[in-house]
Amino acid sequence: MHEGEMCPVHDHQLRSWRHLRFFQHDCYLHARVPRVKTESGEVRLVAVPWAEPGSSFTLLFELDVLKLMDKGMSASAVGRHYSFDSRIASRIVGRHVSNALATQELRAVKDLSVDETSRKKGHNYLTILCDRQAKKVVGVSLGKDQKAVGEALIDMEARGADRATVRSVTLDMSRSYIAVCESYLLPQAEMVFDRFHLVKKLNEAIDTIRRAEQKQFKEALKHSRYLWLRNASKLSQKQQQRLDLLKQAFPNLGQAYRLKELFREVFDAAQFSKRLKPLNEWIKMAWGSGIKPIQEFVNMLHDHWYGIKTYFKRLANNAFAEGVNLKIQEIKRIARGYRNPFNFILMIYFKLGGLDLKIH
Repeated sequence: MHEGEMCPVHDHQLRSWRHLRFFQHDCYLHARVPRVKTESGEVRLVAVPWAEPGSSFTLLFELDVLKLMDKGMSASAVGRHYSFDSRIASRIVGRHVSNALATQELRAVKDLSVDETSRKKGHNYLTILCDRQAKKVVGVSLGKDQKAVGEALIDMEARGADRATVRSVTLDMSRSYIAVCESYLLPQAEMVFDRFHLVKKLNEAIDTIRRAEQKQFKEALKHSRYLWLRNASKLSQKQQQRLDLLKQAFPNLGQAYRLKELFREVFDAAQFSKRLKPLNEWIKMAWGSGIKPIQEFVNMLHDHWYGIKTYFKRLANNAFAEGVNLKIQEIKRIARGYRNPFNFILMIYFKLGGLDLKIH
């Protein structure tokens, strides 16, 4: 039988498949597999239940390769373990991931995150879309511009999801990311600017103030950058004592630091109250400081207010996406980089795509 059709046997072909090891010995299955003649006159090899069509490995062997890769072994390490070319392990993973992506549909994605990650040194990036509810990667594309986000959305929709179901999207304040959200996800989805990206921008403002002061007072502020950027709760007693002295000696820096700590407290409190009023009060206080880098930060808040106020409504952030970014860099480190970016993308889906590959 071939694809549900009864066909006469044309001949038999001797095939071999590598199987799981028997103790320390390599094991192979050998079989004479029928070739049948279809109604159209084509001669086709009958599929066997223990292997994928065209594969020279049994399914159990391939699943063992997937398990080893899933546990953190690189393709090279798996190749050494089984004494074969590491590219074979990569092809096995790629084939199973590709099949899963083509056959396993995504459920509706309601809460999306958009982030970028480097794929190698230089300006080489991947755009990563994550489902914040399902905790998995749902779209990957080359680049980090507006076109890249659009391609990642197409990647997501090709698997059955619909951008029209997205209700919130967390992102940083990249112009390209904002533009693509306005083009493809509004008005049904609300943009939420990532809290940690805001903190990063405020830290940059404080560092600007520190560098300006350090030009005049180099020795006094030497090796102090860490003190100004670290949260007060994470400083040692000795570090806190030095910081207190520096705040008195440099009032602008001291005031900027206090504003930074208060900004963090406002967002921490929002987890319980969801009130915008404390942030509005902070903005008035920050503007009244008269410190130019802090005022520029306040202007940025005003320009992006539509995506900042939604944080207090949804309390959503890109924390999961940042975690995914770290895991992607670990995938790259284990493999010592990927020459072919599409192999890298398949490995990201393998590790972080929530695919059912029947290896657990």
